[in-house]
Amino acid sequence: MLQVASRVPGSDLLLGRIRRVVVASFSHFLAGTLVAGLLIVPAVSVPPLWHLLLGRSVYVSVDGRTHAYGTLGRTVADVLREKNVFLNPDDKISPWAGALVWPGIQITVTRARPVTVTVGGTTRSTVVAAETVAEALAALDLGVRPSDRVYPDPSTALTEGMRITVERRDVRTWVNHSTIPFPSLVVTDPGMYKWRRAVRSAGQVGVREVTVQVQYADGRPVSVETLTDVVTRLPIPHVVAIGTHPVIVSRGPYTGREIMLMEATGYYPGPRNWGGAVGDRTAIGMRAGRGVVAVDPSVIPLRTRLHIEGYGDAVAGDTGGAIRGNRIDLGFNTYAEAIQFGRRPVTVYLLTNP
Repeated sequence: MLQVASRVPGSDLLLGRIRRVVVASFSHFLAGTLVAGLLIVPAVSVPPLWHLLLGRSVYVSVDGRTHAYGTLGRTVADVLREKNVFLNPDDKISPWAGALVWPGIQITVTRARPVTVTVGGTTRSTVVAAETVAEALAALDLGVRPSDRVYPDPSTALTEGMRITVERRDVRTWVNHSTIPFPSLVVTDPGMYKWRRAVRSAGQVGVREVTVQVQYADGRPVSVETLTDVVTRLPIPHVVAIGTHPVIVSRGPYTGREIMLMEATGYYPGPRNWGGAVGDRTAIGMRAGRGVVAVDPSVIPLRTRLHIEGYGDAVAGDTGGAIRGNRIDLGFNTYAEAIQFGRRPVTVYLLTNP
């Protein structure tokens, strides 16, 4: 059987003392709490001190100026509202307005500014939120290429009413093909009879390739540069050989004399000749008329005595602009005689050298 111990003498006195100590301690606690509350409550009415003690530290940048704040706001929008930062519809916020705030967050407000932009010669006015020219072009999605030129410099700070120009630069390269005329050459051939002609080469044009590079600004050429100039095929000359071997008469009254086959025309000392008027004095001072003929001095030297079949004896005493090679112009006294002779082939004997 369980026995209950009897009360120890003096225990009631001990319990009473414990009760008084607890009550006194609780009373002091309440009094201290009340006093502390009275001290803290006034601080709530002063936001900067409240933020400093209990808020988060944030950084807000507007118009290029940054300030540090303490805030109780939960989102970026709360912070801007709390700091009286008013936004226009086209302004840009980073991070976005609904982003949660964390200690040390950087909030940036970029104001939208009116600007005038010219791209490739086309101008328009717009509003863009950007800090620099480069940011404005990127925000407008204008697709600036590496070859384009931007005025002012892309790093320039954006200002209200700024004019921005994007000059479209293009480079085009092509090859121009052109021909090179071939020269004409006359060579002598001692193996051919005198004044016989033979074509040795028909001639061929050459080809030149010129590579040209042109720079365009907004479709207008601004510079031209020749990159290469190459002759891809050389011209081949047109070559005519003229014989120099004289033909010598082997029998008859002119044996041993040089003979030539020539094309003859007639002229007279007067105004109605083909090619213009002819004076009465020749190139070597002789009187023009029958017996005086015009020759190419490189073929028949002047003052050479000649015999021309169908015309008679003559002297090479004159020259003419159209008398070249195996051409000879026979002198007559009248226009009627010259016209009657006309143009015909003749055999010419060279009788003496001058």
